[in-house]
Amino acid sequence: MGYVDAHTHVWFKETLPEDFSNNNSGYDYNPPDIKEILREMDEVNLDYIVIIAYPSREIWRTKEDFPLRVIEYLKPYSERFSVIGGIEPNKLSLQEAKMWLERQYEAGVSGFKLHPVHSHVKPNAYREEEGELKQLEIFYQFAQDHELPVIIHTGTSVFLKARNKYADPIYLDDIAVDFPNLKIIMAHMGRPNYVSTAFQLVRIRKNIYGEISSIPPKRLLEYIPRLEEISYKTIYGSDYGGPGIKSISENLRNFLSLNISNKAKEEMASKNPKFIYKPLSDLF
Repeated sequence: MGYVDAHTHVWFKETLPEDFSNNNSGYDYNPPDIKEILREMDEVNLDYIVIIAYPSREIWRTKEDFPLRVIEYLKPYSERFSVIGGIEPNKLSLQEAKMWLERQYEAGVSGFKLHPVHSHVKPNAYREEEGELKQLEIFYQFAQDHELPVIIHTGTSVFLKARNKYADPIYLDDIAVDFPNLKIIMAHMGRPNYVSTAFQLVRIRKNIYGEISSIPPKRLLEYIPRLEEISYKTIYGSDYGGPGIKSISENLRNFLSLNISNKAKEEMASKNPKFIYKPLSDLF
């Protein structure tokens, strides 16, 4: 059985914007070497990893062309990587939103990400009572029509210019109701403030999946004591590239050492992510 790390920020120097070093994160990101990443993956039997290449003008200076550059760079290793794209719907015109979704889809993304806390937009801002942001409605509708998952960040962010008032996972409830065939991946399970809300949403909404990246594996059962109850629709990820995550290999080893059943570990770190995300080699 091979594993999947379904949430990483493995961003290579060759794919980043020229002004990335002058970003507004307050975090010193050091791009890894791809050979070292592949070696680590082989050490712990990772079949592939998912790279989140989302646009964030405020934090990282990345835009909607970012996933295209990542995909092009990874073509020689297409069976080992999956790439997630995305748009900042509140920073694009309707025409631009449609264009970038099409371009990313045609390039081979296996899903999209919305980062409300970094983009400063409520996940349900498409609704009339929330401002009726049509670009966001198009985003969800496109993903649903093309059977692509949408990852939505929940929980707080430590980066400069992050707006944590958008961190509450309860906003995803509207999306689950309005787009019933859309696979919604709730990144980080609302940690640390909203875990109970996140857990309940995974339980009651059939199209909301939990995702445990950035929660230290050794503390995972403190955050989610009833984790095994939702393991059938929960996804493992490390959030490597983010603060405090030492390596993709160490994070996976710590997860596999948890006192939970082997069935739950297999569901979260292999079966479920392989069901949700496809490697680039399956999409070209």
